[in-house]
Amino acid sequence: MACDGCDGYRRLTRRQLLGRAVEGGGACFLGLLTPRILYARPDAKSRHTADSIIILWMGGGMSHLDTFDPQPGADHGGPFEAIATAAEGIRISEHLPRIAEQFKHLSLIRTMTSNEADHGRATYLMHTGYPQIPSMQHSTLGSIAAQQLGRGAKDPNLPPYVNIGISWAAGYLGPKYAPFEIGNPDNAMMDMRYHRDVGAERFENRLRLVDALDRSFRTKHPKNAAMAGYAHAYNAALLMMRPETAGVFDLRREPDRIRQAYGLRDAFGQGCLLARRLVENGVRFVEVALGGWDTHQQNFTQVEALSARLDEAVSTLIQDLRSRGLYERTMIVLASEFGRTPRINEQSGRDHYSQCWSAVVGGGGVRGGRIVGRSDKGRAVDARPVQVGELHATICHALGIDAAKKNYSDGRPFRVVKDENAKPIAELFT
Repeated sequence: MACDGCDGYRRLTRRQLLGRAVEGGGACFLGLLTPRILYARPDAKSRHTADSIIILWMGGGMSHLDTFDPQPGADHGGPFEAIATAAEGIRISEHLPRIAEQFKHLSLIRTMTSNEADHGRATYLMHTGYPQIPSMQHSTLGSIAAQQLGRGAKDPNLPPYVNIGISWAAGYLGPKYAPFEIGNPDNAMMDMRYHRDVGAERFENRLRLVDALDRSFRTKHPKNAAMAGYAHAYNAALLMMRPETAGVFDLRREPDRIRQAYGLRDAFGQGCLLARRLVENGVRFVEVALGGWDTHQQNFTQVEALSARLDEAVSTLIQDLRSRGLYERTMIVLASEFGRTPRINEQSGRDHYSQCWSAVVGGGGVRGGRIVGRSDKGRAVDARPVQVGELHATICHALGIDAAKKNYSDGRPFRVVKDENAKPIAELFT
């Protein structure tokens, strides 16, 4: 059963890029053209601890019982052993040995909980903080970050919000704050540069011809929204094609040893490397997806294979960020829409389970080696339940986002964090 829809990395061509912008009236690329002062972050009431965040999204529902809350010896524990980590008292799956070595720099939430056990609704809740309803498309926390934080200082042509291997709309904030979507991190800017047989001079001549035709049409149809959207999108694409900007997306500029450390032939690993390059250059919010966790059948075989990819990429990402002095200002959140059932079904699988699951948080001011909450052997919350709103409030606190700010859609107010009583998870910072 495959229903997470997160496992494929899609190629995003220039035609698709421009097409999406035109469909949205060009607004999704306005941010690339708008003066940076319009994106200035308002003064935060408290000092933020992170400049950027990398969300590592485990699409499909990662089994907490076979990764970060193992229960060897229990009747529902499965065949995996638990191993010690670099943090005292924290044990995780034997198939995550390299992440285990990094746990003095990571903390573990063992008691995430919600009422949503459907992929679509649970994924929506985790990304927006709101329950899914037919009449409204809420904005993701990434779009909120793009709105409130704007662009980093290093390259104003880089988008503030980038998704790698996952797609989201901007919701009520509009396409202006939609993520820049990358399908294949190995070719992140495919079709965003002119062909070598064309040459720079010929390319510039083509641009002048297109501009002349566009100006003629705009003069005759000054209120044509589709044309305006196309013009904005086209100009934005040109800005992204500038060598210094496009180069940020080019993984070939990395030494072979770095690419190999992340997993040279693994899209998730290369996505994590691209995420590092993006935050290194000031991008605020990056999400990288690793799908395939919907393990209704052959759970243990699948989780072991996925864990190998996860272990290699995430451990390297943490080491790489730390070696470059970026980790203390870059928050990492590894999360899924829910966990998997303690009960092992007849097909050696585990089913959807939202009563209790795990998330991992590190960097960006988060103290390492902490455990938040206690589960009843992975079956239920035994102490300190953590709601989705609390995780969102924690991210807002770290990034300096105003969690109480209200955005409006058709006159209706929507808080950044829906639950006004949701507070940052203090145990992660003290």
